[in-house]
Amino acid sequence: MNRSILCVLVLAMFGFMTSMVAGQSVADGSLPPPPEDLFAFSAGARFVQKPADADYADMAYTPYALIDETPSSETRAEGGKPATYVLELPEKTELSLIAFDSAGMGIPEKSVRRLTVEISDTAPDRDFRPVLEVELAMDRNDQRFELVKKPVGRWVRLTFLSNHGAENYGMTGFRGYGRRLTETAGIENVSGTYEGASGWGRVRLKQEGTRVVGCFEYRSGLIAAGVEGRLLKGEMIEHEDDGSVSRRSLALFAFAPGNKSLFALSRSTESNPDYGYDAFWSATKQSNDIGDCPAIKGWRTAAARSQLEETLQSSGRARLDGINFEFNSATIQPASFGLLDQVADMLHSRKDWRIRLEGHTDSIGSASFNKDLSMRRAVAVRSYLAAKGVDSQRLGANGFGSGNPVASNETQGGRAQNRRVEIVRE
Repeated sequence: MNRSILCVLVLAMFGFMTSMVAGQSVADGSLPPPPEDLFAFSAGARFVQKPADADYADMAYTPYALIDETPSSETRAEGGKPATYVLELPEKTELSLIAFDSAGMGIPEKSVRRLTVEISDTAPDRDFRPVLEVELAMDRNDQRFELVKKPVGRWVRLTFLSNHGAENYGMTGFRGYGRRLTETAGIENVSGTYEGASGWGRVRLKQEGTRVVGCFEYRSGLIAAGVEGRLLKGEMIEHEDDGSVSRRSLALFAFAPGNKSLFALSRSTESNPDYGYDAFWSATKQSNDIGDCPAIKGWRTAAARSQLEETLQSSGRARLDGINFEFNSATIQPASFGLLDQVADMLHSRKDWRIRLEGHTDSIGSASFNKDLSMRRAVAVRSYLAAKGVDSQRLGANGFGSGNPVASNETQGGRAQNRRVEIVRE
Protein backbone atom coordinates (compact mmCIF):
# COMPACT_ATOMS: atom_id res chain seq x y z
CA MET A 1 0.00 0.00 0.00
CA ASN A 2 1.48 3.38 -0.94
CA ARG A 3 1.95 6.12 1.66
CA SER A 4 -0.78 8.41 0.33
CA ILE A 5 -3.49 5.73 0.59
CA LEU A 6 -2.25 4.59 4.00
CA CYS A 7 -2.37 8.12 5.45
CA VAL A 8 -5.93 8.64 4.24
CA LEU A 9 -7.11 5.29 5.60
CA VAL A 10 -5.54 5.90 9.02
CA LEU A 11 -7.13 9.33 9.26
CA ALA A 12 -10.53 7.97 8.34
CA MET A 13 -10.25 5.03 10.74
CA PHE A 14 -9.63 7.14 13.80
CA GLY A 15 -11.87 10.05 12.96
CA PHE A 16 -9.28 12.73 12.39
CA MET A 17 -10.54 14.03 9.08
CA THR A 18 -11.90 17.11 10.85
CA SER A 19 -8.35 18.33 11.36
CA MET A 20 -7.77 18.72 7.65
CA VAL A 21 -7.57 22.22 6.25
CA ALA A 22 -10.68 23.25 4.32
CA GLY A 23 -10.17 23.02 0.59
CA GLN A 24 -7.00 20.96 0.85
CA SER A 25 -6.41 18.51 -1.97
CA VAL A 26 -4.46 15.26 -1.75
CA ALA A 27 -4.03 15.31 -5.52
CA ASP A 28 -1.62 18.25 -5.38
CA GLY A 29 0.69 16.42 -2.98
CA SER A 30 -0.29 18.51 0.03
CA LEU A 31 -1.06 15.63 2.38
CA PRO A 32 -2.26 16.47 5.88
CA PRO A 33 0.05 15.39 8.69
CA PRO A 34 -0.53 12.02 10.38
CA PRO A 35 -2.93 11.98 13.34
CA GLU A 36 -1.41 14.01 16.16
CA ASP A 37 -0.18 12.20 19.24
CA LEU A 38 -1.78 14.39 21.91
CA PHE A 39 0.37 12.87 24.66
CA ALA A 40 3.64 13.89 22.96
CA PHE A 41 5.93 16.52 24.45
CA SER A 42 5.81 18.22 21.06
CA ALA A 43 2.02 18.56 21.49
CA GLY A 44 2.54 20.50 24.74
CA ALA A 45 2.05 17.62 27.20
CA ARG A 46 4.17 17.41 30.37
CA PHE A 47 4.47 15.26 33.47
CA VAL A 48 3.29 16.58 36.83
CA GLN A 49 3.86 13.34 38.76
CA LYS A 50 6.34 10.50 38.43
CA PRO A 51 7.59 7.53 40.50
CA ALA A 52 9.96 8.55 43.29
CA ASP A 53 12.89 6.66 41.79
CA ALA A 54 12.51 8.24 38.31
CA ASP A 55 14.70 11.23 37.48
CA TYR A 56 13.55 13.70 34.83
CA ALA A 57 17.14 14.63 33.97
CA ASP A 58 18.42 11.04 33.67
CA MET A 59 18.06 10.71 29.91
CA ALA A 60 18.70 6.96 30.08
CA TYR A 61 15.38 6.38 31.89
CA THR A 62 13.57 9.72 32.09
CA PRO A 63 9.75 9.66 32.26
CA TYR A 64 9.85 11.90 29.19
CA ALA A 65 11.02 8.84 27.25
CA LEU A 66 7.33 7.88 27.25
CA ILE A 67 6.34 10.98 25.29
CA ASP A 68 9.49 11.96 23.35
CA GLU A 69 8.35 9.99 20.24
CA THR A 70 11.67 8.11 20.21
CA PRO A 71 11.42 4.29 20.10
CA SER A 72 15.02 3.86 21.28
CA SER A 73 14.44 5.59 24.64
CA GLU A 74 12.75 3.99 27.64
CA THR A 75 11.51 4.98 31.04
CA ARG A 76 12.22 2.77 34.03
CA ALA A 77 10.62 2.44 37.44
CA GLU A 78 11.09 0.05 40.35
CA GLY A 79 8.97 -3.09 40.00
CA GLY A 80 7.06 -4.99 42.62
CA LYS A 81 4.81 -2.06 43.52
CA PRO A 82 2.60 0.41 41.60
CA ALA A 83 4.49 3.06 39.63
CA THR A 84 2.37 6.11 38.82
CA TYR A 85 2.78 8.90 36.26
CA VAL A 86 0.41 11.85 35.75
CA LEU A 87 0.46 13.59 32.39
CA GLU A 88 -0.98 17.09 32.02
CA LEU A 89 -2.42 17.97 28.61
CA PRO A 90 -2.51 21.60 27.50
CA GLU A 91 -6.21 21.49 26.59
CA LYS A 92 -9.37 19.70 27.61
CA THR A 93 -9.19 16.63 25.41
CA GLU A 94 -11.50 13.86 24.21
CA LEU A 95 -9.60 10.59 23.82
CA SER A 96 -10.55 7.94 21.29
CA LEU A 97 -7.47 5.71 21.27
CA ILE A 98 -4.45 4.98 23.48
CA ALA A 99 -1.33 3.08 22.38
CA PHE A 100 1.70 1.63 24.17
CA ASP A 101 5.21 0.74 22.97
CA SER A 102 7.63 -1.59 24.73
CA ALA A 103 9.82 -3.20 22.05
CA GLY A 104 13.56 -2.73 21.77
CA MET A 105 14.52 -2.67 25.44
CA GLY A 106 17.63 -4.62 26.45
CA ILE A 107 15.63 -6.72 28.90
CA PRO A 108 12.27 -7.61 27.30
CA GLU A 109 10.95 -8.92 30.62
CA LYS A 110 10.87 -5.31 31.89
CA SER A 111 7.91 -4.72 29.57
CA VAL A 112 4.88 -3.60 31.53
CA ARG A 113 2.26 -6.33 31.60
CA ARG A 114 -0.71 -4.97 33.54
CA LEU A 115 -1.56 -1.28 33.85
CA THR A 116 -4.38 1.18 34.35
CA VAL A 117 -5.15 4.52 32.72
CA GLU A 118 -7.43 7.11 34.36
CA ILE A 119 -8.46 10.66 33.47
CA SER A 120 -9.47 13.79 35.39
CA ASP A 121 -10.90 17.07 34.22
CA THR A 122 -10.54 18.65 37.66
CA ALA A 123 -6.96 18.56 38.92
CA PRO A 124 -3.77 16.46 38.75
CA ASP A 125 -4.43 14.86 42.14
CA ARG A 126 -8.14 14.05 42.36
CA ASP A 127 -11.37 13.03 40.63
CA PHE A 128 -9.78 10.46 38.32
CA ARG A 129 -12.11 8.13 36.40
CA PRO A 130 -11.12 4.74 34.91
CA VAL A 131 -10.28 4.64 31.21
CA LEU A 132 -8.40 1.36 30.71
CA GLU A 133 -7.24 -1.66 32.66
CA VAL A 134 -5.33 -3.90 30.27
CA GLU A 135 -2.63 -6.50 29.91
CA LEU A 136 0.12 -5.89 27.36
CA ALA A 137 2.25 -8.32 25.39
CA MET A 138 5.98 -8.41 26.07
CA ASP A 139 8.40 -6.56 23.79
CA ARG A 140 5.81 -5.26 21.34
CA ASN A 141 5.11 -1.80 19.94
CA ASP A 142 1.86 -0.18 18.84
CA GLN A 143 -0.48 -2.00 21.20
CA ARG A 144 -3.66 -0.01 20.58
CA PHE A 145 -6.90 0.25 22.50
CA GLU A 146 -9.93 2.09 21.14
CA LEU A 147 -12.02 3.94 23.72
CA VAL A 148 -15.69 3.54 22.93
CA LYS A 149 -16.89 6.03 25.56
CA LYS A 150 -14.31 8.69 24.57
CA PRO A 151 -13.37 10.07 28.01
CA VAL A 152 -12.71 13.79 28.46
CA GLY A 153 -10.14 15.51 30.66
CA ARG A 154 -6.80 17.27 31.02
CA TRP A 155 -4.86 14.97 33.36
CA VAL A 156 -4.09 11.36 32.48
CA ARG A 157 -2.84 8.99 35.16
CA LEU A 158 -0.84 5.94 34.07
CA THR A 159 -0.07 3.24 36.68
CA PHE A 160 2.19 0.22 36.10
CA LEU A 161 1.01 -2.77 38.16
CA SER A 162 3.11 -5.71 36.93
CA ASN A 163 5.64 -6.68 34.26
CA HIS A 164 6.84 -9.86 32.58
CA GLY A 165 9.32 -10.89 35.27
CA ALA A 166 12.22 -8.38 35.53
CA GLU A 167 13.21 -6.31 38.57
CA ASN A 168 12.09 -3.01 37.00
CA TYR A 169 9.29 -1.77 34.81
CA GLY A 170 10.13 -0.54 31.33
CA MET A 171 8.19 1.17 28.53
CA THR A 172 9.22 3.21 25.50
CA GLY A 173 6.02 4.94 24.43
CA PHE A 174 2.65 6.15 25.72
CA ARG A 175 0.51 7.72 23.00
CA GLY A 176 -2.97 9.22 22.89
CA TYR A 177 -5.24 10.23 20.00
CA GLY A 178 -8.49 12.08 19.80
CA ARG A 179 -9.38 15.76 19.62
CA ARG A 180 -8.92 18.91 21.66
CA LEU A 181 -12.14 20.46 22.92
CA THR A 182 -10.55 23.81 23.75
CA GLU A 183 -7.90 25.97 22.11
CA THR A 184 -6.66 28.18 24.94
CA ALA A 185 -3.05 27.10 25.43
CA GLY A 186 -0.21 28.98 23.80
CA ILE A 187 2.98 30.91 24.35
CA GLU A 188 2.20 34.27 25.91
CA ASN A 189 5.15 36.47 26.87
CA VAL A 190 7.60 34.10 28.47
CA SER A 191 10.00 36.98 29.21
CA GLY A 192 11.62 36.83 32.62
CA THR A 193 14.22 35.19 34.81
CA TYR A 194 14.07 31.46 35.58
CA GLU A 195 16.09 29.37 38.02
CA GLY A 196 17.30 26.25 36.28
CA ALA A 197 17.71 22.79 37.77
CA SER A 198 20.45 20.16 37.36
CA GLY A 199 23.21 22.65 36.64
CA TRP A 200 21.41 24.74 34.04
CA GLY A 201 21.75 27.81 36.23
CA ARG A 202 19.88 31.06 35.84
CA VAL A 203 17.98 31.43 32.56
CA ARG A 204 16.91 34.78 31.14
CA LEU A 205 14.43 35.02 28.29
CA LYS A 206 13.14 37.91 26.24
CA GLN A 207 10.20 37.51 23.90
CA GLU A 208 9.77 39.84 20.95
CA GLY A 209 6.65 38.77 19.12
CA THR A 210 7.22 35.25 17.79
CA ARG A 211 10.95 35.32 18.56
CA VAL A 212 12.43 34.38 21.94
CA VAL A 213 16.10 34.88 22.73
CA GLY A 214 18.02 34.48 25.95
CA CYS A 215 20.98 33.18 27.89
CA PHE A 216 21.73 30.64 30.59
CA GLU A 217 24.64 30.27 32.99
CA TYR A 218 25.74 26.76 32.06
CA ARG A 219 28.69 27.12 29.68
CA SER A 220 27.68 30.73 28.93
CA GLY A 221 24.79 29.43 26.88
CA LEU A 222 22.51 31.26 24.45
CA ILE A 223 18.97 30.51 23.30
CA ALA A 224 17.46 31.45 19.93
CA ALA A 225 13.94 30.14 19.37
CA GLY A 226 10.60 30.87 17.77
CA VAL A 227 7.00 30.35 18.82
CA GLU A 228 5.14 27.58 17.03
CA GLY A 229 1.81 26.67 18.57
CA ARG A 230 2.27 25.55 22.18
CA LEU A 231 6.04 25.28 21.93
CA LEU A 232 9.22 27.15 21.30
CA LYS A 233 11.55 25.52 18.81
CA GLY A 234 15.08 26.61 18.18
CA GLU A 235 18.71 26.34 19.24
CA MET A 236 20.74 26.20 22.42
CA ILE A 237 24.41 27.14 22.07
CA GLU A 238 27.04 26.35 24.73
CA HIS A 239 30.53 27.89 24.86
CA GLU A 240 34.01 27.06 26.08
CA ASP A 241 35.85 29.39 28.48
CA ASP A 242 37.58 31.06 25.51
CA GLY A 243 34.20 31.91 23.97
CA SER A 244 34.30 29.30 21.22
CA VAL A 245 31.20 27.21 20.59
CA SER A 246 31.39 23.83 22.34
CA ARG A 247 27.96 22.48 21.47
CA ARG A 248 24.93 23.41 19.40
CA SER A 249 21.63 21.71 20.12
CA LEU A 250 18.18 21.77 18.60
CA ALA A 251 15.58 22.12 21.34
CA LEU A 252 11.85 22.15 21.99
CA PHE A 253 10.65 24.24 24.95
CA ALA A 254 7.32 23.86 26.74
CA PHE A 255 5.88 26.02 29.51
CA ALA A 256 3.60 25.23 32.42
CA PRO A 257 0.33 27.20 32.68
CA GLY A 258 1.05 30.82 33.54
CA ASN A 259 4.64 30.32 32.39
CA LYS A 260 5.56 29.39 35.96
CA SER A 261 8.12 26.89 34.76
CA LEU A 262 9.72 25.70 31.55
CA PHE A 263 10.88 22.34 30.26
CA ALA A 264 13.10 21.56 27.28
CA LEU A 265 14.30 18.51 25.39
CA SER A 266 17.39 18.97 23.25
CA ARG A 267 19.64 17.05 20.89
CA SER A 268 23.12 17.92 19.64
CA THR A 269 23.13 19.08 16.01
CA GLU A 270 26.05 16.71 15.45
CA SER A 271 23.85 13.71 16.26
CA ASN A 272 22.14 11.61 13.63
CA PRO A 273 18.90 13.43 12.64
CA ASP A 274 16.95 10.24 13.38
CA TYR A 275 18.30 10.07 16.93
CA GLY A 276 16.16 11.20 19.85
CA TYR A 277 16.85 13.79 22.51
CA ASP A 278 19.95 13.59 24.68
CA ALA A 279 19.27 16.24 27.36
CA PHE A 280 16.39 17.42 29.54
CA TRP A 281 16.26 20.91 31.03
CA SER A 282 13.88 22.51 33.52
CA ALA A 283 13.58 25.83 35.30
CA THR A 284 11.16 27.69 37.57
CA LYS A 285 10.23 31.29 36.95
CA GLN A 286 11.55 33.73 39.56
CA SER A 287 10.62 37.11 38.13
CA ASN A 288 9.23 38.97 35.12
CA ASP A 289 12.46 41.00 35.10
CA ILE A 290 14.57 39.91 32.13
CA GLY A 291 17.80 40.97 33.82
CA ASP A 292 20.76 41.13 31.44
CA CYS A 293 22.39 38.89 28.85
CA PRO A 294 25.78 40.57 28.30
CA ALA A 295 26.55 38.43 25.24
CA ILE A 296 23.48 39.81 23.41
CA LYS A 297 23.98 43.45 22.45
CA GLY A 298 20.82 45.49 22.40
CA TRP A 299 19.24 43.18 24.96
CA ARG A 300 16.79 45.83 26.14
CA THR A 301 15.90 47.14 22.68
CA ALA A 302 16.19 44.72 19.73
CA ALA A 303 17.64 41.51 21.11
CA ALA A 304 16.44 39.30 18.25
CA ARG A 305 18.06 41.50 15.63
CA SER A 306 21.29 41.72 17.62
CA GLN A 307 21.54 37.97 18.10
CA LEU A 308 20.80 37.25 14.44
CA GLU A 309 23.39 39.78 13.34
CA GLU A 310 26.04 38.29 15.62
CA THR A 311 25.26 34.75 14.42
CA LEU A 312 25.46 35.76 10.77
CA GLN A 313 28.69 37.64 11.45
CA SER A 314 30.33 34.69 13.20
CA SER A 315 28.96 31.64 11.40
CA GLY A 316 27.25 32.97 8.27
CA ARG A 317 23.97 31.13 8.82
CA ALA A 318 21.02 31.34 11.23
CA ARG A 319 17.60 29.74 11.65
CA LEU A 320 14.71 32.19 11.44
CA ASP A 321 12.53 30.32 13.94
CA GLY A 322 9.52 32.51 14.61
CA ILE A 323 8.62 33.02 10.96
CA ASN A 324 5.47 30.92 10.59
CA PHE A 325 3.23 30.26 7.61
CA GLU A 326 -0.33 29.16 7.09
CA PHE A 327 -0.60 25.38 6.72
CA ASN A 328 0.66 24.15 3.32
CA SER A 329 0.91 27.78 2.22
CA ALA A 330 3.49 30.50 1.59
CA THR A 331 1.31 33.07 3.36
CA ILE A 332 3.26 34.50 6.29
CA GLN A 333 1.29 34.72 9.52
CA PRO A 334 1.00 38.40 10.61
CA ALA A 335 2.43 37.59 14.06
CA SER A 336 5.77 36.97 12.32
CA PHE A 337 6.00 40.45 10.79
CA GLY A 338 7.79 41.89 13.83
CA LEU A 339 10.71 39.49 13.45
CA LEU A 340 10.92 40.17 9.71
CA ASP A 341 10.98 43.90 10.43
CA GLN A 342 14.01 43.35 12.66
CA VAL A 343 15.69 41.37 9.89
CA ALA A 344 15.01 44.25 7.50
CA ASP A 345 16.46 46.76 9.97
CA MET A 346 19.56 44.60 10.32
CA LEU A 347 20.05 44.48 6.55
CA HIS A 348 19.62 48.25 6.27
CA SER A 349 22.53 48.65 8.68
CA ARG A 350 24.62 46.01 6.87
CA LYS A 351 24.40 47.33 3.34
CA ASP A 352 27.44 45.32 2.27
CA TRP A 353 25.76 42.01 3.03
CA ARG A 354 24.17 39.84 0.37
CA ILE A 355 21.95 37.18 1.85
CA ARG A 356 20.07 34.11 0.73
CA LEU A 357 16.79 32.84 2.19
CA GLU A 358 16.52 29.06 2.28
CA GLY A 359 13.17 27.31 2.69
CA HIS A 360 12.89 23.82 4.19
CA THR A 361 9.87 21.61 4.85
CA ASP A 362 9.10 18.34 6.61
CA SER A 363 8.51 15.20 4.55
CA ILE A 364 4.68 15.16 4.62
CA GLY A 365 3.50 15.28 1.03
CA SER A 366 5.26 14.66 -2.27
CA ALA A 367 8.83 15.73 -2.95
CA SER A 368 7.73 18.01 -5.79
CA PHE A 369 5.08 19.73 -3.68
CA ASN A 370 7.51 20.30 -0.80
CA LYS A 371 10.20 21.60 -3.13
CA ASP A 372 7.76 24.12 -4.58
CA LEU A 373 6.35 25.06 -1.16
CA SER A 374 9.80 25.66 0.33
CA MET A 375 10.74 27.87 -2.61
CA ARG A 376 7.53 29.88 -2.37
CA ARG A 377 8.13 30.42 1.34
CA ALA A 378 11.68 31.61 0.78
CA VAL A 379 10.40 33.96 -1.94
CA ALA A 380 7.66 35.25 0.39
CA VAL A 381 10.28 36.23 2.97
CA ARG A 382 12.41 37.85 0.27
CA SER A 383 9.42 39.80 -1.02
CA TYR A 384 8.56 41.03 2.48
CA LEU A 385 12.10 42.29 3.04
CA ALA A 386 12.14 43.97 -0.38
CA ALA A 387 8.84 45.69 0.46
CA LYS A 388 10.58 47.07 3.57
CA GLY A 389 13.17 48.74 1.39
CA VAL A 390 15.93 46.15 1.23
CA ASP A 391 17.45 46.12 -2.28
CA SER A 392 16.10 42.99 -3.97
CA GLN A 393 19.47 42.55 -5.74
CA ARG A 394 20.93 41.67 -2.34
CA LEU A 395 18.34 38.98 -1.67
CA GLY A 396 18.45 35.44 -3.00
CA ALA A 397 16.01 32.59 -2.41
CA ASN A 398 16.21 28.81 -2.63
CA GLY A 399 13.84 26.00 -1.74
CA PHE A 400 15.17 22.63 -0.62
CA GLY A 401 11.92 20.86 0.22
CA SER A 402 12.48 18.05 2.69
CA GLY A 403 15.95 17.26 1.34
CA ASN A 404 17.98 18.66 4.26
CA PRO A 405 16.36 17.40 7.47
CA VAL A 406 17.92 18.34 10.79
CA ALA A 407 15.71 15.96 12.80
CA SER A 408 13.62 12.86 12.27
CA ASN A 409 10.59 13.24 10.02
CA GLU A 410 9.03 10.27 11.80
CA THR A 411 8.09 12.41 14.82
CA GLN A 412 5.97 15.53 15.33
CA GLY A 413 8.82 17.28 17.14
CA GLY A 414 11.29 16.42 14.40
CA ARG A 415 8.99 17.68 11.68
CA ALA A 416 8.59 20.94 13.58
CA GLN A 417 12.37 21.37 13.63
CA ASN A 418 12.60 20.58 9.92
CA ARG A 419 10.02 23.22 8.95
CA ARG A 420 12.17 26.33 8.82
CA VAL A 421 13.56 29.28 6.92
CA GLU A 422 17.27 29.90 7.22
CA ILE A 423 19.13 33.10 6.41
CA VAL A 424 22.63 32.74 4.89
CA ARG A 425 25.25 35.43 4.40
CA GLU A 426 26.89 35.10 0.99
